[in-house]
Amino acid sequence: MGTIRILLADDHPLIRAGFKSMLGKNERFEIIGEAENGKELLSLAESMRPDIILVDISMPIMNGLDAIIQLNNIHPSGKVIVLSMHEEREYILNALKNGASGYLLKNIERFDLERAIMTVFEGGKCFSPIITNILAEAASKPEAPDVSELTPREREVLELVYKGNGTKQIADMLGISIRTVESHRINMLKKMKVNNTAGLIKKAIELKILA
Repeated sequence: MGTIRILLADDHPLIRAGFKSMLGKNERFEIIGEAENGKELLSLAESMRPDIILVDISMPIMNGLDAIIQLNNIHPSGKVIVLSMHEEREYILNALKNGASGYLLKNIERFDLERAIMTVFEGGKCFSPIITNILAEAASKPEAPDVSELTPREREVLELVYKGNGTKQIADMLGISIRTVESHRINMLKKMKVNNTAGLIKKAIELKILA
């Protein structure tokens, strides 16, 4: 059996090192690269052509959800597994809609992660048990549209995104952290019932939130 080539994407060096050490114990796995943000992930995926991409959601410059969408065009044969601490339904559903083949929590045990990677590599899907339960509940009880208004800060972030500013630029302009900007972005995706930033802008224009 051949080697499974894996690309890691997480903005925390210690987390990347931990998963690299964990996966390095399996002789079938080869960690071919590491990315600390979504933009770097796309560049490495295009040049290295990994079999499996392990990606976090909350990353600077470009978050994991937006990166997954672009991976579909850049490297469609690469299979994506989200590794996140987020258990919120919206994160999970958006990741799967965007093209992820699995969603695992970062507290996963080594052998469970190895099994998940093998499953996805062979064309299957993989989820942490709690994620499976959330998906089952979502299927049985579809979430009603959320028409909550955006907060003033979310509107500020939305305007700046619309004007072409990146996450770091927005953080600097508003005097907040990159993670706070990403949190606002995810909240807006949830409220507007869309899967990515492009859909967010389109919906905001349709609802006349943006002129």
